[in-house]
Amino acid sequence: MPPRIPVRFPWASGPVNPPLRGLNAIRAFSSTPPSLALGPQSPNYIEVPKPVQPSFPPKPDVKGHLPVPRDVFKTRSKLPKEDDKFVARATKDPAQVKVPGPYSQDADYRLYKQRLAQARKEALRDGVKELHGRKTTTEAADLARIQLHSAERRRLAMAPPRTVDVLTQTSIQKGIRDFLTDSLPRTPREAIVKARRKGYRNRLAKQDAVREQRLHHLYTNAREFIVNEEQLDEAIEKAFGTEANPVRWDNHGAISPTASGMSPWDGPMPEGVGDKLQSLKGGEGVGLAKERVRKLVEALTGGKM
Repeated sequence: MPPRIPVRFPWASGPVNPPLRGLNAIRAFSSTPPSLALGPQSPNYIEVPKPVQPSFPPKPDVKGHLPVPRDVFKTRSKLPKEDDKFVARATKDPAQVKVPGPYSQDADYRLYKQRLAQARKEALRDGVKELHGRKTTTEAADLARIQLHSAERRRLAMAPPRTVDVLTQTSIQKGIRDFLTDSLPRTPREAIVKARRKGYRNRLAKQDAVREQRLHHLYTNAREFIVNEEQLDEAIEKAFGTEANPVRWDNHGAISPTASGMSPWDGPMPEGVGDKLQSLKGGEGVGLAKERVRKLVEALTGGKM
């Protein structure tokens, strides 16, 4: 076991180890005082500043939890335990006290047993009354505390805003304030139901109208449906022509029987950005306007300009 070295405290007055005097005084090998010669295993190896008056360690936290206390007044009898009849039945006195005779060898033991039974009965009677009184007082105190806290919370919740809050709060529109406080005028339930039913009927009517229109379109165009190969061949010849007389396109991409192009893309390249800018050189939008007017006149008259 290592030697015990005294611990230094800043509030200790005077030297820890008084100097030795007399013949037994031995000069130390080192000039370090004995109180500072502490090993690394010592908690005082590193000096930590301590207050002038030491503080007591905090009370340790108790781990675990206490069991739920048993209800001592719970009974299967119709009478509660705190009732006098129940206590009287539980602590019946003997009808006739048997006193030991003068020559009984266990007279002292029997008298001791009788005194012990009587003390037990009295303790049970007094304990039931005290426990019931303590239970009643505790429940009343708990109920009063709960009611006090509820009343305080209700008072704080229903209290009007303070003057400083009213004067320093931001300006909010009345409609937004009513919405935040849930005080907007509510529409009657009957009006909401009536409006929803009307909207539902309108949606159904629109769906029925769309279905009827599509059905009528199918009925009127049923004669043009392609249902066999002959009709498919006729539709292809009508759209693309026959081998002897194919459909031709002109330079503008329009179908023309006199054109020589076999594809709508045989014509010149479409007009680009440079061509658009070139057409606008005559003025701000003048060339583009002339081109549009020309196309409009050609479309109305059916001729070429």
